[in-house]
Amino acid sequence: MPRISIAAGVGAALVALTFSGCAIKAPGTMPTAQPGPPSVTVSSPAAPLPSPSVPAPSAAPLGPDGYAGLKLGMTKAQAMDSGLVTGISGNNGTCGADGDGRLDGAVPADASDLEGKLFFSTTTGKLVIIGAMSGVPTPEGVHLGSLVKEVKKAYPTWKGSEGDQGLGFVKVPGNPTAFYRIYIDAGQVLELTLQTADQDCAE
Repeated sequence: MPRISIAAGVGAALVALTFSGCAIKAPGTMPTAQPGPPSVTVSSPAAPLPSPSVPAPSAAPLGPDGYAGLKLGMTKAQAMDSGLVTGISGNNGTCGADGDGRLDGAVPADASDLEGKLFFSTTTGKLVIIGAMSGVPTPEGVHLGSLVKEVKKAYPTWKGSEGDQGLGFVKVPGNPTAFYRIYIDAGQVLELTLQTADQDCAE
């Protein structure tokens, strides 16, 4: 089967140096304190300053029903409210075309790259496909770049359109209404999506 054809503190320790000196006495009087080396007092570290709002790598997996707070079946408005997406516009779905957006933090190679790509159905307007992005695994540990042997260990029923290569689908453990679409080439996962069983945007 061919590949998919489409119609996403810095804190610093403050060190205070306090030097004690010896007072000068009048001739003939005994000093009340012996001169000594300066004493050093180290204060406790200051509280870290708030870090810039740079998204940290997420430990949330892709699946079984979405990605963190972003869930299959959401409208565009609900998806935007999740704070996990970027590039969404309008209210109607376009099956992955302009305005359907991507996962925030996705770095696609080009417009057709499925990394982090979102698909909202043109029929229902609901989110029906979520593309994985680098560093985001399924709950079973499969991710972009996984080897075919790792895929088959996690999903024994996966079979590519060309044996151990090509496009194959597996049911999502824990979600009977969803599938993983996994495309493997040269022994590695190149595309990975989570999609509803009744999605109307792709194969």
